[in-house]
Amino acid sequence: MIDYNCMIGQWPFRYLRKNTIDDLKTVHEKHQVESGYVSNLSSVFYHDPFEGDKVLFESVKDSQYKMVISMNVALPNLYRDIKKANESFSYEGIRIYPSIHKYDLLGSKFNEFCHMVKEENKKLFISYRMGDVRLDYLVNQQLPDISSIKAIIDNPYDLELYILNLKSQEITSLRDEFIKSSLVFFDSSDIKHETFAREFLKNEGLDQKVVFGSFFPLYTFESNYLIYMKT
Repeated sequence: MIDYNCMIGQWPFRYLRKNTIDDLKTVHEKHQVESGYVSNLSSVFYHDPFEGDKVLFESVKDSQYKMVISMNVALPNLYRDIKKANESFSYEGIRIYPSIHKYDLLGSKFNEFCHMVKEENKKLFISYRMGDVRLDYLVNQQLPDISSIKAIIDNPYDLELYILNLKSQEITSLRDEFIKSSLVFFDSSDIKHETFAREFLKNEGLDQKVVFGSFFPLYTFESNYLIYMKT
Protein backbone atom coordinates (compact mmCIF):
# COMPACT_ATOMS: atom_id res chain seq x y z
CA MET A 1 0.00 0.00 0.00
CA ILE A 2 1.12 3.54 -0.75
CA ASP A 3 0.38 6.69 1.25
CA TYR A 4 -0.56 9.44 -1.21
CA ASN A 5 -0.83 12.22 1.36
CA CYS A 6 2.03 12.42 3.84
CA MET A 7 4.42 15.18 4.83
CA ILE A 8 7.34 16.07 7.05
CA GLY A 9 8.34 19.42 8.53
CA GLN A 10 6.92 22.14 10.77
CA TRP A 11 3.37 23.50 11.06
CA PRO A 12 2.87 27.04 12.45
CA PHE A 13 -0.45 26.44 14.20
CA ARG A 14 0.60 23.72 16.65
CA TYR A 15 3.63 21.76 17.80
CA LEU A 16 4.16 18.44 16.04
CA ARG A 17 6.01 15.85 18.11
CA LYS A 18 6.50 13.42 15.24
CA ASN A 19 7.20 15.11 11.95
CA THR A 20 10.44 13.70 10.55
CA ILE A 21 11.08 11.16 7.81
CA ASP A 22 12.12 8.64 10.48
CA ASP A 23 8.79 9.14 12.27
CA LEU A 24 6.99 8.55 8.99
CA LYS A 25 9.02 5.43 8.25
CA THR A 26 8.25 4.05 11.71
CA VAL A 27 4.50 4.42 11.41
CA HIS A 28 4.49 3.11 7.85
CA GLU A 29 6.54 0.03 8.74
CA LYS A 30 4.24 -0.69 11.67
CA HIS A 31 1.23 -0.72 9.34
CA GLN A 32 2.94 -2.33 6.35
CA VAL A 33 2.72 0.75 4.15
CA GLU A 34 5.51 0.29 1.63
CA SER A 35 6.01 3.85 0.39
CA GLY A 36 4.52 7.32 0.17
CA TYR A 37 4.41 10.55 -1.82
CA VAL A 38 6.03 13.01 0.59
CA SER A 39 6.02 16.82 0.68
CA ASN A 40 7.47 19.32 3.16
CA LEU A 41 5.00 21.19 5.39
CA SER A 42 7.51 24.00 5.85
CA SER A 43 7.56 24.71 2.11
CA VAL A 44 3.92 25.78 2.27
CA PHE A 45 4.89 28.89 4.23
CA TYR A 46 8.32 29.69 2.82
CA HIS A 47 8.48 32.60 0.40
CA ASP A 48 10.63 30.29 -1.71
CA PRO A 49 9.24 26.74 -1.41
CA PHE A 50 12.47 25.45 -2.95
CA GLU A 51 14.24 25.98 0.39
CA GLY A 52 12.00 23.41 2.05
CA ASP A 53 12.26 21.04 -0.88
CA LYS A 54 16.05 20.96 -0.53
CA VAL A 55 15.55 19.63 3.01
CA LEU A 56 12.95 17.16 1.76
CA PHE A 57 15.28 15.86 -0.94
CA GLU A 58 18.02 15.12 1.57
CA SER A 59 15.48 13.31 3.76
CA VAL A 60 14.02 11.01 1.11
CA LYS A 61 16.98 10.32 -1.19
CA ASP A 62 18.15 6.69 -1.21
CA SER A 63 14.80 5.65 0.30
CA GLN A 64 11.59 4.11 -1.01
CA TYR A 65 9.78 7.44 -0.68
CA LYS A 66 8.69 9.54 -3.64
CA MET A 67 9.41 13.25 -3.48
CA VAL A 68 6.62 15.72 -4.23
CA ILE A 69 7.80 19.32 -4.46
CA SER A 70 5.62 22.23 -3.33
CA MET A 71 4.78 25.23 -5.51
CA ASN A 72 2.86 28.46 -5.04
CA VAL A 73 1.11 29.26 -8.32
CA ALA A 74 0.65 32.86 -7.18
CA LEU A 75 4.42 33.45 -7.39
CA PRO A 76 6.13 34.65 -10.59
CA ASN A 77 8.56 32.63 -12.70
CA LEU A 78 6.92 29.22 -12.36
CA TYR A 79 8.78 27.92 -15.41
CA ARG A 80 12.08 28.92 -13.83
CA ASP A 81 11.11 27.18 -10.56
CA ILE A 82 10.21 23.93 -12.32
CA LYS A 83 13.44 24.08 -14.32
CA LYS A 84 15.40 24.62 -11.09
CA ALA A 85 13.67 21.63 -9.46
CA ASN A 86 14.42 19.46 -12.51
CA GLU A 87 18.09 20.35 -12.30
CA SER A 88 18.27 19.75 -8.54
CA PHE A 89 16.00 16.82 -7.67
CA SER A 90 14.55 13.55 -8.77
CA TYR A 91 10.87 13.97 -7.94
CA GLU A 92 7.54 12.40 -8.85
CA GLY A 93 4.99 15.16 -8.47
CA ILE A 94 4.06 18.73 -7.63
CA ARG A 95 1.77 19.70 -4.76
CA ILE A 96 -0.15 22.96 -4.54
CA TYR A 97 -2.12 24.64 -1.74
CA PRO A 98 -4.78 26.98 -3.17
CA SER A 99 -6.63 27.39 0.14
CA ILE A 100 -3.54 29.02 1.65
CA HIS A 101 -1.96 30.74 -1.35
CA LYS A 102 -5.35 31.96 -2.66
CA TYR A 103 -5.27 32.07 -6.44
CA ASP A 104 -7.84 31.44 -9.13
CA LEU A 105 -7.96 27.79 -10.16
CA LEU A 106 -9.80 28.80 -13.33
CA GLY A 107 -7.40 31.59 -14.29
CA SER A 108 -4.93 31.71 -17.16
CA LYS A 109 -1.91 31.39 -14.87
CA PHE A 110 -3.18 28.17 -13.35
CA ASN A 111 -3.97 26.87 -16.84
CA GLU A 112 -0.39 27.64 -17.89
CA PHE A 113 0.93 25.91 -14.78
CA CYS A 114 -1.06 22.74 -15.52
CA HIS A 115 0.34 22.60 -19.04
CA MET A 116 3.86 22.86 -17.57
CA VAL A 117 3.11 19.97 -15.19
CA LYS A 118 1.89 17.90 -18.14
CA GLU A 119 4.99 18.73 -20.19
CA GLU A 120 7.17 17.53 -17.32
CA ASN A 121 5.10 14.33 -17.00
CA LYS A 122 4.57 14.85 -13.25
CA LYS A 123 1.66 13.95 -11.01
CA LEU A 124 -0.30 16.90 -9.62
CA PHE A 125 -1.49 16.88 -6.00
CA ILE A 126 -4.02 19.55 -5.00
CA SER A 127 -4.58 20.09 -1.27
CA TYR A 128 -8.15 21.34 -1.08
CA ARG A 129 -7.73 22.17 2.61
CA MET A 130 -4.90 21.89 5.12
CA GLY A 131 -6.39 20.52 8.32
CA ASP A 132 -9.22 22.05 10.30
CA VAL A 133 -9.69 25.59 8.98
CA ARG A 134 -11.41 26.58 12.24
CA LEU A 135 -8.07 26.32 14.04
CA ASP A 136 -6.22 28.75 11.76
CA TYR A 137 -5.42 32.17 13.10
CA LEU A 138 -2.12 33.29 11.59
CA VAL A 139 -3.19 32.49 8.05
CA ASN A 140 -6.86 32.11 7.22
CA GLN A 141 -7.56 29.49 4.59
CA GLN A 142 -9.97 30.27 1.79
CA LEU A 143 -11.33 27.08 0.30
CA PRO A 144 -11.65 27.11 -3.50
CA ASP A 145 -15.16 27.05 -4.89
CA ILE A 146 -16.11 23.44 -5.49
CA SER A 147 -17.08 24.33 -9.06
CA SER A 148 -13.43 25.08 -9.81
CA ILE A 149 -12.47 21.62 -8.56
CA LYS A 150 -15.17 20.17 -10.80
CA ALA A 151 -13.64 21.93 -13.81
CA ILE A 152 -10.19 20.60 -12.95
CA ILE A 153 -11.46 17.03 -12.49
CA ASP A 154 -12.88 17.23 -16.02
CA ASN A 155 -9.10 17.21 -16.67
CA PRO A 156 -8.59 19.03 -19.96
CA TYR A 157 -4.86 18.80 -19.17
CA ASP A 158 -4.81 14.98 -19.20
CA LEU A 159 -2.88 14.95 -15.91
CA GLU A 160 -2.59 12.22 -13.32
CA LEU A 161 -4.31 14.17 -10.59
CA TYR A 162 -4.95 13.66 -6.86
CA ILE A 163 -7.41 15.89 -4.99
CA LEU A 164 -6.48 15.68 -1.31
CA ASN A 165 -8.45 16.37 1.87
CA LEU A 166 -11.95 16.45 0.44
CA LYS A 167 -14.78 15.69 2.85
CA SER A 168 -17.53 13.17 2.08
CA GLN A 169 -20.14 15.68 0.98
CA GLU A 170 -17.66 17.35 -1.36
CA ILE A 171 -16.72 14.00 -2.88
CA THR A 172 -20.39 13.20 -3.39
CA SER A 173 -20.98 16.50 -5.16
CA LEU A 174 -18.13 15.61 -7.54
CA ARG A 175 -19.17 11.97 -8.00
CA ASP A 176 -19.93 12.08 -11.73
CA GLU A 177 -16.72 13.92 -12.55
CA PHE A 178 -14.59 11.43 -10.59
CA ILE A 179 -16.24 8.44 -12.27
CA LYS A 180 -15.71 9.90 -15.75
CA SER A 181 -12.05 10.78 -15.20
CA SER A 182 -9.73 7.77 -15.41
CA LEU A 183 -6.64 9.72 -14.26
CA VAL A 184 -8.19 11.58 -11.31
CA PHE A 185 -8.40 10.29 -7.72
CA PHE A 186 -9.12 11.53 -4.21
CA ASP A 187 -7.54 10.44 -0.94
CA SER A 188 -9.08 9.02 2.22
CA SER A 189 -7.68 11.49 4.76
CA ASP A 190 -10.87 13.49 5.37
CA ILE A 191 -13.61 10.90 4.96
CA LYS A 192 -13.28 9.93 8.61
CA HIS A 193 -16.39 11.94 9.49
CA GLU A 194 -18.55 9.53 7.49
CA THR A 195 -19.87 6.45 9.33
CA PHE A 196 -18.68 3.33 7.45
CA ALA A 197 -16.81 5.53 5.02
CA ARG A 198 -15.64 2.81 2.61
CA GLU A 199 -19.14 1.36 2.34
CA PHE A 200 -20.40 4.86 1.66
CA LEU A 201 -17.92 5.26 -1.20
CA LYS A 202 -18.73 1.81 -2.60
CA ASN A 203 -22.45 2.61 -2.59
CA GLU A 204 -21.65 5.80 -4.51
CA GLY A 205 -19.61 3.83 -7.05
CA LEU A 206 -16.42 5.58 -5.94
CA ASP A 207 -14.48 2.77 -4.28
CA GLN A 208 -12.08 2.57 -7.24
CA LYS A 209 -11.33 6.29 -7.09
CA VAL A 210 -10.07 6.51 -3.51
CA VAL A 211 -6.40 6.11 -2.55
CA PHE A 212 -5.01 5.87 0.95
CA GLY A 213 -3.88 9.18 2.40
CA SER A 214 -2.98 9.58 6.07
CA PHE A 215 -2.22 13.33 6.09
CA PHE A 216 0.62 12.52 8.50
CA PRO A 217 1.70 14.31 10.68
CA LEU A 218 -1.31 16.64 10.93
CA TYR A 219 -3.81 13.80 11.37
CA THR A 220 -3.51 10.70 13.53
CA PHE A 221 -2.24 7.94 11.28
CA GLU A 222 -3.96 5.03 12.99
CA SER A 223 -7.50 6.40 12.70
CA ASN A 224 -7.14 7.07 8.99
CA TYR A 225 -5.56 3.68 8.43
CA LEU A 226 -8.34 1.84 10.25
CA ILE A 227 -11.05 3.68 8.36
CA TYR A 228 -9.41 2.85 5.05
CA MET A 229 -8.64 -0.80 5.86
CA LYS A 230 -11.36 -2.00 8.20
CA THR A 231 -14.64 -0.33 7.34
